[in-house]
Order: sequence, then structure tokens, then C-alpha cells
Amino acid sequence: MHSSSSGLLKDRYIAGVVMRKIPILLFFIFFVQITACGMAQQVDIQPEDLVGKTLNETWRRGSFVGASYKTSILSSTHMRWYALTGNLKGKSEEVEYECTKVGREILQVSWREKTTGSQAVVTYNFKTMKMFGVIVEEERDFLLQGTFTIEQSKGEVSDGKDLPELFKKEATSDQ
Repeated sequence: MHSSSSGLLKDRYIAGVVMRKIPILLFFIFFVQITACGMAQQVDIQPEDLVGKTLNETWRRGSFVGASYKTSILSSTHMRWYALTGNLKGKSEEVEYECTKVGREILQVSWREKTTGSQAVVTYNFKTMKMFGVIVEEERDFLLQGTFTIEQSKGEVSDGKDLPELFKKEATSDQ
């Protein structure tokens, strides 16, 4: 009887040790999966990748909540924005812009608007599809946060081979 109760205690001890290790193992598996998913979604975006694309943008926080724009990247130096909603609804302007790579999946775009007299600086994160902007006016600055999507500009024919992974689905689904 004594040996069977010591065997039972030994079995319970082993089961207890295993049960305490399961949460650690599950956390490790979860961490590896999250890391792998994050790595798979990385995009190495270049400024020239935007040429021929249209960004559909909506500001979600800040002074222009709900304002939506379509920004067509016409060349490496010119773009056209269209105000779809908000206080500039219906207005459009072609502007010269500068674009710089800030990180692997982050680009920053800046331009001056003749229509409003403002200077805009918008940082686009192509991994999270979020954007952060500053609109600089003579008397006041506006800090903004929003989201964006990408579409292939009409009339552009591309087999998608020259595009980063992020754009390939858009380009091939539109044709």
C-alpha cells in the first residue's frame, strides 16, 4: 500500500510539473507565431513604388476627423489630392511633393498647397496602413492620425513584377 501511494504521489508531482510548464510553452508558441506574422507583413517600400498609385486616406483623429482624400501620385515629384469629404470637399490641387524613406515600411511625404496656403507633412506606415500628419498654417498647426488604402491608378498596366508584395494583390485584382 505504501509503494502504491508513493507512486501516486510521484505521478501527481510529474503531472503538476507538466501542468505548470504548459502556460510557458503556450506563451512561447504564441510569441513565435506573432513574430513570424509580423515578419511576413514587412514591406520594403521605396518612394518610387508610389508612382502610379492612388492613396485613399481618411483622418480618424485630430482637427479633420472624417475628412477623406484621394491622393494620386502622378510622378516622382507631382501628385494630385482630391478632397472627398470635410471642409475642403470638392477641391483638388496638383502639387509638387518630396518623399523620403523613414524606415523599412515608412515613407514621409511633404508638400505646400496654393489652395489653402498650408504645408502638409504626412508619414505613411505601409505595414500598419496608418498615417500621421501635420498641417502647418501661419497661425496654427494641426496634428492628425488616420488610415489609408492603396489602389492602382486607372490606365496603368502592370504585371506586378516590379511591385512590393503589398501592391501585388491590388495590381493583379484590378486587371
